[in-house]
Amino acid sequence: ETDILNDNTQKDIFLQWVAKGFIDLNNGIANIAGLSYQIEIPSVKMNFEPETFNIKESKIKIDKSDFQFSGTLNNILSYFRGDSILRGKFNFVSNTTDISQLMALTNGIGYKDSTATEKPDTEETDSTYTGPYMVPEGIDMMLSANIKKATMGIDTATNINGNVLIHDGVLVLDGLTFETPAARMQLTAIYRTPRKNHLFLGLDYHMLDIEISELLTMIPDIDSLMPMLRSFSGRGEFHIAIETYMDSLYNLKKSTLRGASSIKGNDLVLMDGETFSEIAKTLKFSKKTENKVDSLSVEFTIFRNEIDIYPFLLVMDKYKAVIAGRHNFDLSYDYHISVVDSPLPFKLGVDVKGNEDDLSYKLAKCRYAEYYRPSSRRVVENKQLELRKLIRETLTQKVKE
Repeated sequence: ETDILNDNTQKDIFLQWVAKGFIDLNNGIANIAGLSYQIEIPSVKMNFEPETFNIKESKIKIDKSDFQFSGTLNNILSYFRGDSILRGKFNFVSNTTDISQLMALTNGIGYKDSTATEKPDTEETDSTYTGPYMVPEGIDMMLSANIKKATMGIDTATNINGNVLIHDGVLVLDGLTFETPAARMQLTAIYRTPRKNHLFLGLDYHMLDIEISELLTMIPDIDSLMPMLRSFSGRGEFHIAIETYMDSLYNLKKSTLRGASSIKGNDLVLMDGETFSEIAKTLKFSKKTENKVDSLSVEFTIFRNEIDIYPFLLVMDKYKAVIAGRHNFDLSYDYHISVVDSPLPFKLGVDVKGNEDDLSYKLAKCRYAEYYRPSSRRVVENKQLELRKLIRETLTQKVKE
């Protein structure tokens, strides 16, 4: 049901015809040029005016994805006239969501060709997207998401809850929680796309009870940030907060990388290998087939190509060692290890320097006193606060590109 008013004195087509009323639609099917599949609309119920859609219920199925929306869409007439951005706030419920497909469908909406903002490639199909993903412009939207299962390529996440915000070229994931076969996850992120070859990412990523080998598979770059993880086996907790710019292939621009991270674990296994064998021999550790690590708690910061490892305690058998140092993305090392508690009648230290192909192990004076226990520097928490501040400023338009 609708009332339509016509004012033929207006030149603008949006002002000539003004409609208001309501729609109650069931079992609809939409065929859209460019899409290889139909859009199924089991139901839509909404009131509408020129500037506002009040959606009471909507169920939509797009290929493998299904959605239920309810909420309000504002500034509709003004948006199509180019006078305002489109604003909306919705509850978003889904049994299955194909994230790659949604990215392909929404990639680059609202972008214009200019020297400041390159129009994204149009090589994507309706079911895949090749990247980089350009966040829609001219839209200010918040989705309160509740998704049972989401897929992106071969990866799957379940029980996704949190807020997704699109803010005129900025994508914010606010406090998302979800589960994967590897671990439980918590994620807050900001992704800004001022230009196709200049993408900004701010990330606060917390993985709980994750198998370390799975972590190395999920985030390949963590191998460069924390190469010692390759020597450990078991489950732990990983937390990282970083910000960086990337190119159009999502390669990190390492000169812009800033961040902090922490790794915690109990009852780990220090796997046998050449590096451990050399350190164990130098420090007179007993040689065992399996080297149990009672606890591990590491904090480190990232600045461009350098990773600073703050003093952390490694507890293994009857030995307690404090390890600290610095390494670079080229995998060159400068570490010191002090044994602060052991059955030996004397204290030992060792310096480890060089690269993976040429490491040197030399006895050195202990840098840390007997029974020294490192305290937390809260480096990740501090970076978290910086990221939260950045998100707030961006969403209130205080940050200018």
